[in-house]
Amino acid sequence: MTTTLENLELLDEPILIDGLTWREFKVVEQLLDSPGIRLSFLDGI
Repeated sequence: MTTTLENLELLDEPILIDGLTWREFKVVEQLLDSPGIRLSFLDGI
């Protein structure tokens, strides 16, 4: 299943993205700046 930004808010389960650096996470965080979306970063996941 491919998730796009348009249907991201319809998901009811977490998405894990492995192997991100902190800098990459901050870029994703800015792209997904939307009410109801929470992001966490722990050890590259």
